[in-house]
Amino acid sequence: MSPSSTTVRTIGVDTGGTFTDLVAVEGDEVRAEKVPSTPDDPSRAVLEGIEALGGADGGTEVVHGTTVALNALLTGEIAPTALVTNRGFRDLIEIGRQTRSDLYALHPKKPKPPIPRPLRFEIGQRTWPGLDGGIERVEEPTTAELARLRKRIEKCGAKSVAVCLLHAYADAESERLVARALEPLGLPVTCSAGILPEYREYERFSTAAVNAALVPLMGRYLAGLERALGGGRLSILQSSGGTLAATDAAREPARVLLSGPAGGVVGAARAARQAGLGDIVTLDMGGTSTDVAFHHGHGRVQDAVCDTHVAGLPVALPSLDIHTIGCGGGSVVRVDAGGLLRVGPESAGADPGPVCHGRGSQPTVTDAHVLLGHLSSGTFAGGSVRLDTDAVARAFERLADRLGTRPKEAAAAVLDVAQAAMRRALGVMTMQRGHDPRRLPLVAFGGAGGLHAAALAEALDLPGALVPRLPGCLSAFGMAHADALVDRSRTVLAPLAEWKPTRRRRARGELAREGRERLVAAGHRRGRIEIESSLELRYRGQSYEISVADEGMHAVEETFHARHEALYGWRLDEREIELVCLRVRAVVRAAEVEARAVRSRPLPAGVVTDRRRVVFGGSARDTAVVAAWHLRAGHRFSGPAVVEDPTGTILVPPGWTARVTIGGHLALTRGRARLRGRSSGR
Repeated sequence: MSPSSTTVRTIGVDTGGTFTDLVAVEGDEVRAEKVPSTPDDPSRAVLEGIEALGGADGGTEVVHGTTVALNALLTGEIAPTALVTNRGFRDLIEIGRQTRSDLYALHPKKPKPPIPRPLRFEIGQRTWPGLDGGIERVEEPTTAELARLRKRIEKCGAKSVAVCLLHAYADAESERLVARALEPLGLPVTCSAGILPEYREYERFSTAAVNAALVPLMGRYLAGLERALGGGRLSILQSSGGTLAATDAAREPARVLLSGPAGGVVGAARAARQAGLGDIVTLDMGGTSTDVAFHHGHGRVQDAVCDTHVAGLPVALPSLDIHTIGCGGGSVVRVDAGGLLRVGPESAGADPGPVCHGRGSQPTVTDAHVLLGHLSSGTFAGGSVRLDTDAVARAFERLADRLGTRPKEAAAAVLDVAQAAMRRALGVMTMQRGHDPRRLPLVAFGGAGGLHAAALAEALDLPGALVPRLPGCLSAFGMAHADALVDRSRTVLAPLAEWKPTRRRRARGELAREGRERLVAAGHRRGRIEIESSLELRYRGQSYEISVADEGMHAVEETFHARHEALYGWRLDEREIELVCLRVRAVVRAAEVEARAVRSRPLPAGVVTDRRRVVFGGSARDTAVVAAWHLRAGHRFSGPAVVEDPTGTILVPPGWTARVTIGGHLALTRGRARLRGRSSGR
């Protein structure tokens, strides 16, 4: 909840494929609710869950992470959209870059452009950006040409328009001229320089086209949801991890494509700060997939990248750097033609679901946990699902026969294969990004994250693992605690030496004013708005850049050299550095719980609710079953243990210790060590 807001209650809403998760935060009180998703109309589940939490009034802010835009883009169910571009460039969004996603594919398939060729229109327009920062308008469309364009678009059946001119990042007025000429049509118009005023025309055109194609759908969805809510304020979580007013999200839906996974990273970062950790690597394991991300502990706002691809299309807006693999609790287990055990990427989904749900026939990762005693009917999905253990046993007998082993050994092998895939994903976000995983605690969440947290931390020699409170609803929890933010950028393309700190401050001030105005319009107090800025830098002659904080000249240069060396293993101190882009972020920070140490204390009577035989590392052990809802900060206990929570189960292996931190999060470490973290800075 934003400290500048007058609201006293915040509800985070994460719409998933099977369940819609909701978390209500009011002061120190936190309530969670799970309701079945309604794919035909996601707002029904949202409203049902909000009603179960007591409804929303004028003092409530609803922060929604929605998959409406993402699903529409993935399925191709987007609005018919017209593209207006320079003469000779109508096929640019289809040609793309001279790159291949699969180098060894004999018949590679290119992603289908969001706007088909018959709906792409050309006009006579040319602008030449000068080396001195000025512009030269070589050709402008005539009034008659714009009138003909308007008639053609009116007849083509388009419901939205994207205006994408070649050098609009340097001269946005030409796009605005076209947009004004199209106003009589009453169609929403996305100008490429309005949503992404940066060079690299393919990425800018693609981003604008995706945005325009989603505007009609998201506009209807958000307008309907706001009407149904009646009172309160509706915000949408951006892919970058910050909230955006619903009215702004309706105009720029491309900014919220990946809002669900972003909420999990926001929640994980908050839990890590409460536990006193710095840099972390996060793992969100749900039913279908696992999302992995790295978070710098040096600041509150999450790091973002601008080279995301969705459905094969570049969307060059700020987004958290998240790596996704097709391995989740519902991932199907099979033996391939060569006799090898495979896990995923196919998923049993909600229907038929895992074998333990009583309808599926192919075993899944969840079924392996059931057979090994990790999950029980009493607390699985809050006790709402009874587990068919007999069906699971029969399924693994068949699998074991094909593998030539015993059922529990086959189940253990399933977990080994799944964890190998997750270890590779963690390596992508750590070692391949220049980070030493041995210094990074793992923050694991999602319905299945806690089942694998300790095993992954041990396999990668991490300092330990943290499983946040309400792990299965952490994305919704993160949304309820997300900062409000607005990102603005400006292309420079000039030597850094020519852009001294004073010149950068002037340019930064212009972008900061835009960000402040957007936040004030969304209802935030001007005095609570903070400004952060960064620079996109590269060595002269390079094609891609590195982001560093905008500090003094010497500090910027040294940070860039050091970051380049960490990523690529070399630096060129004598080479000229080029300033490609200036970025500014206006932020209203959410309220924060201060991290503090608590004295360890043993578990009181009644917290251990049961004991059962559980398999750890191939051996069955008598294991304590701990009720998570009875745990308080400072409670400490040793494995083997199974911690059962209505939203997720956590395994504490033999030789591991669990300690409850401030905020109710569970820190897992080997032996008697304490979970510690450090911030690498930038």
